Amino acid sequence: MNVTQHRSISEFAQLIEPLLLEKEAENNLSLGILNNRNQSKDTIMLSLYNGRGEIVYSTLRTPPHLWILPSIAVDSKSFISHLAAYLYKEGFEVPGIIGEASIVRYFIHSWEQLADMKPELHMEQGVYELTKVNALPQKRGNLRLACPKDTEWLVDWFKQYYKETNELHQLQGAEQIVEELIRGEKTYIYVVNGQSVSMVSRARSTPNGATINGVFTPDLYKRNGYATEAVTVMSENLLNEGHQFCALYTDLSNLSSNSIYTRIGYKRVGESLVYHLIEK
Repeated sequence: MNVTQHRSISEFAQLIEPLLLEKEAENNLSLGILNNRNQSKDTIMLSLYNGRGEIVYSTLRTPPHLWILPSIAVDSKSFISHLAAYLYKEGFEVPGIIGEASIVRYFIHSWEQLADMKPELHMEQGVYELTKVNALPQKRGNLRLACPKDTEWLVDWFKQYYKETNELHQLQGAEQIVEELIRGEKTYIYVVNGQSVSMVSRARSTPNGATINGVFTPDLYKRNGYATEAVTVMSENLLNEGHQFCALYTDLSNLSSNSIYTRIGYKRVGESLVYHLIEK
C-alpha cells in the first residue's frame, strides 16, 4: 500500500472525484472542498494506492479542521491502518476525524495503537439526501437573505446554535463567521408576520447537489414548526436552481430534528462520526 501527497487540487480532484461521486451525498464534505478550490489552497490531500497501482482511497484536511475519511467502497479496511501509520510516521497533526462511521472506527482503533492520544466521540451524525420536497400543510412565512444590518443579532443566534450543537470551538470566531456568511450570501432568515423566527444556511455545493446547514430556531420560537418550513423552502429553492439533490447532516441523538427532515422528504443515506483526539 502506497500513500501519495498531492500538491495540485485540480490533479487530486481529477483522480479521486469519480470514487467520491459514487456516493455523492455522503461525500458532500470532501466534494465541496474540492469544488471550492479558491478556498482550499492549504488543504492536505493524500491518496492511497494498492499493489497494482490503483487508487483505492483518499483523505484530506484543511487546517485547522479535522481529517475527512470519505465513504468509498473498498474490499478491505486494512488500508486504514496503513494510512494511520503514514500520518503518524510523517508527523502530520491529527486533531480529529470526521467521516464514514465504520472507516472512522477502524482508524481510531489503529491510531490508538500508535499515538498516546485519547479519542473522544464528539457526535454521531446521520447523512440525509432529498431529491423531492414533500408538500407543506402550511407555509406561514418567507425566507429572506441575511444582510449586514442583521450581523449583531445573528452573531447571538449563531452562538446559541454552536452551544446547542456542542461546537464550542466556534464561539470565539462567531462574528467573523457571520460576516463571511452574509458576504457570501449563504444565510437566510425565516420571517413570519415581520418577525425573524428561524435561520438556515446553504453550505458547500457538489457537482450535482447542494448542502444545507446552520438550521436554528431561538427558544422563544421553538416548537412552532418554523425550522421545518425554513428548511423546506430552502430545499425547494436549491432544487429549483437546478441541483439534483440536497444533503444535510443531523445529530442522531436529536430524534426530533431527524423526524422533521424525514417529513420534508429527506432520506438517510449514511452515518458519519466525529472524533476529537486529545493528548493524554
